[in-house]
Amino acid sequence: MHLEATLRNAMRICPLFRDLTQEEFLKIIEHISICDLRMDDMLFRQQDPAKDFFLLVSGKMKLSLLSFEGTEKVVDIINPGVSFAEAVIFSGIPGYPVNATALANSKVIRINANAYMGILEGSPKTCFKVMATLSMRLHNLIGEIDRLSLHNATYRLISFLLEGIPDEMNDRSEINLSIPKHVVASRISVTPETLSRTLKRLCQEGLLEVHDSHIVLVNPIELRRLVSI
Repeated sequence: MHLEATLRNAMRICPLFRDLTQEEFLKIIEHISICDLRMDDMLFRQQDPAKDFFLLVSGKMKLSLLSFEGTEKVVDIINPGVSFAEAVIFSGIPGYPVNATALANSKVIRINANAYMGILEGSPKTCFKVMATLSMRLHNLIGEIDRLSLHNATYRLISFLLEGIPDEMNDRSEINLSIPKHVVASRISVTPETLSRTLKRLCQEGLLEVHDSHIVLVNPIELRRLVSI
């Protein structure tokens, strides 16, 4: 299929595709499709047949689980340039373990898992590079589990707010939350009420300023100190 330059570049930057040869890359392009989603559209549901994995080009996606009681737990927030549902490549799982929902108007590239696996089977060198990429992602997820299981709400919230803030940034920093606060609460495994109380307390301590979805990190140095204890 013809793939416009911006989408081609988005794929080439992604770790799962950047080590493919030109010939391998062109073969993969034959097995992709483009999904244009509106806010709140579902890309796939829990237990839908898992035949594809995805790359977010623009917008924002939410991966979530539903408990037996119907309570939603946000597992991950996907930003542009990030691939997701790669577990279908190697695990052979019959259905997706999570729901994927657009948090904003989004463009997603859908890649056929069997076609991608065929490329890897034909190139052990490429396969090892991809395995290294997935291993690094697993390492990061283990770190996330550690943060969620061992630390309190304050630690989780500060860690979330500091994501993307360079370590050398010591002056006031501003964040515009691109997702609703209840989604943030679910992402860090706290209730919306706990999130509100934690934000209020950090404001009272002079560490944050909160103006709806606009948050100012007043003292990044002290915030980093709190999560390093």
